[in-house]
Amino acid sequence: MRSGLFSLCRCGSGAARGRVGSGMTSETVTADVRGFRGEALPCVVNRHPPGEAVGAALLLPGLGYGARQPGLLYPALLLDELGFDTLTLDTRWNVPAFMDAPQAEQLAWLRADVWAACRAILPGRGGACVVAKSIGTLGLTLLLQGGAVPPGARLVWLTPLLERPEVRAAIAAHAATSLVVIGTQDGQCRPGWLTELTGAGVRVLVLDGVSHALRVEGDVVGTLGALHALMRGLRAFLTGQAA
Repeated sequence: MRSGLFSLCRCGSGAARGRVGSGMTSETVTADVRGFRGEALPCVVNRHPPGEAVGAALLLPGLGYGARQPGLLYPALLLDELGFDTLTLDTRWNVPAFMDAPQAEQLAWLRADVWAACRAILPGRGGACVVAKSIGTLGLTLLLQGGAVPPGARLVWLTPLLERPEVRAAIAAHAATSLVVIGTQDGQCRPGWLTELTGAGVRVLVLDGVSHALRVEGDVVGTLGALHALMRGLRAFLTGQAA
């Protein structure tokens, strides 16, 4: 039986993109980002023309929840629309080499990958944002512990690993700039943990009936409704406007 860090966090282009409401475009660019053991990291990078980006954003995946999954794809598109350069790290951890590794090696692997991705996009000109999903929230915790994230960066914790005290502590320590999104059917969603976070002043968006995979199981329309609520909440958090 595998007894590593992440027993509960499994979840099931070069074209230019225009920012809605403006004539500006971003472009998908090639990036050679090297992580653990110097291995190339799968990632998607979009950059605006020089001097036109309002900030930079890093998106970190889940164990089996990658860059093309809606909970990361649509936040990346929204950030692009708002004028951010973005780097979305794709997952490469849901493999035996990682899952069967000792816990210390898993942490070293995760740390090396997220640090490399962070250095490739942050800090940029203007504001900063990090969106992290599941195991990616542990990666974000490691970045915060190491001082890699610019002060004041917006932090979005999607289905965070709240069972880990260091993740809860990192969220609470950055309460003013954090948004937590979690579903009621997620094993990480426990009233005591949510009370701990809201008591610290963290904004928490709870999605009714939603699983760790950001789905309403067996209900496609319900899943789309949950994604709509997620995106409205995220846009409000990033822009300071009402949802």
